[in-house]
Amino acid sequence: MAEGRGVRRRDAVIAAGAAAAGVGGTLAARRALENESPLPFYGGPASLLPAPDPDTPIATDLRLVWGAPTSERVVALTFDDGPHPEWTPLVLAALDSAGVPATFFLRGDNVAAHGSLHADSLARHELGNHTYSHTDLARLDLAAAQNEIGRCSEAMATAYGKTPTLFRPPYGHSSGAALLAAAAAGMTTVLWGGRFRESSFHTDPDGLLQDSIGQMRPGTIFLGHDTGTPDRIHSVRILAPLIDKMQSEGWRFVTVSELLGGVGA
Repeated sequence: MAEGRGVRRRDAVIAAGAAAAGVGGTLAARRALENESPLPFYGGPASLLPAPDPDTPIATDLRLVWGAPTSERVVALTFDDGPHPEWTPLVLAALDSAGVPATFFLRGDNVAAHGSLHADSLARHELGNHTYSHTDLARLDLAAAQNEIGRCSEAMATAYGKTPTLFRPPYGHSSGAALLAAAAAGMTTVLWGGRFRESSFHTDPDGLLQDSIGQMRPGTIFLGHDTGTPDRIHSVRILAPLIDKMQSEGWRFVTVSELLGGVGA
């Protein structure tokens, strides 16, 4: 996909989402802000949030990505919210059996509790920062966002001896505080261009498989989870057949950093 076309598509999606949210999105966001639940995905206008401190530093190297411009049949699988003692081993087994790498965005509290599950992952996989406690950063100021991100990086450095270079905000909420905190820590913020839609296919695993494959495009960053609501286990169960089917059609799997580095360039 040409970079210009990808940017135009992204801008169109953002514009469409904003138009669809409208007044309803604003009201939903206001209610969420008042009751401390996560802000709606498309309904969190910045006007509802506290103004930044005038002394807030300006990031000089802020990077936010949804995917990568390439014509190669190459994608990056990503898994959020782990590690989880039951689900993460299932995901790793499916990936390792096929010799496929992936990028895991870890919660710091789960690293503290179950970090050993990824003790050998860095040999093939990539580990990124998903905050310490999965707090909605769109609700936080810069200092609080930095604390959430920093504590996660510290937990990961303690467990794995390496500081992450990739960050994914909980719920995909890319607030100014989240982006600035990640940039200040030298991390690229990573969103996604496709995802497992388990809730739409919870009784139809073949439909989930076909829907997931149908979302893949050259350079896609694809979102999955290795913990969470019960319906998400369906995507874990179709992971092996998804990989097998895509490999038979000439697709390759890489980490996010490999994808962004220009695989095959």
